Amino acid sequence: MQEQEGAPGALFVREAMGRATEELAEPPGLTAGAVREGRRRRLRARLAVGGAAVCTAALAATGLAALPGTGGGSGGDAGPAPLQMAAAPAAGPRVFPTTTVVPTASPDPSASGPAVPEAERLRIEDFRQRSANVLHDLLPAEVGSISLLSDHVSDYLGESPRGDLLLRLSVRPHTGGGPPDGPCTNTPVGQEVRVKTAVCKRVRVTDTVTGTTWRAVDGDGLTSTSVSFRLGSSDVYVGIMPYGKNRLSSPVPVDQVVAFAQQPRVMALLDEGDRHPVEEAQLSGPAYEE
Repeated sequence: MQEQEGAPGALFVREAMGRATEELAEPPGLTAGAVREGRRRRLRARLAVGGAAVCTAALAATGLAALPGTGGGSGGDAGPAPLQMAAAPAAGPRVFPTTTVVPTASPDPSASGPAVPEAERLRIEDFRQRSANVLHDLLPAEVGSISLLSDHVSDYLGESPRGDLLLRLSVRPHTGGGPPDGPCTNTPVGQEVRVKTAVCKRVRVTDTVTGTTWRAVDGDGLTSTSVSFRLGSSDVYVGIMPYGKNRLSSPVPVDQVVAFAQQPRVMALLDEGDRHPVEEAQLSGPAYEE
């Protein structure tokens, strides 16, 4: 019986009967109280349904207002805004140590760099720390832990149980004379050229920049890999090579060295070094291309 009364047809009939008898005078006796009670129940039911509809509409409006790009104001026609992710707790900046290598011979006084103002020293130190950070994050774990080498601005040390590596991330102002042309300067992109125990190859670094990769093997059979190219007004060199007494072959093939140099974080650092140099120009070094 309850199922029949709850059916949509039954509710419709009851509602119609209720409207038809709404304006009738109350009959005498006990029937009048029953009629009043029925009217009160119908009124409560209508209020409950109306309240639910109002709440539903309010929730819908609140949800629409919370959606990106649907709020009012002058920016309402700009289209949906991108989803905003919750910001992760800010971690403290990673600090890489500076390693001082004991020279095997007496240092050349003329090779020591001139003293720089403290503000400039701090700027270069900050650049080196951020460079060490991208070396740590973007190179394979086989390069080991990263530290700054005190000898040169562009040099970093990779230490692992397997051996040590020199990591060079250099961006120097280009000089008028420039380094001598290399054997791969005029070769097609992708064509390898063997030079004794080394192989060079022209590669495309960006849509407008080509460079030269080198894979060289030294007398101990250990391998170095690198890429060099011109960026803006600077000569860029990214290389990984055996270093120190516990020397290790580069675990990064030349194609991966190029892929590392192409990363947005690396390119941003190189572009910064081009606009605000941290190294001095040099007249000799790896071959760079226009």
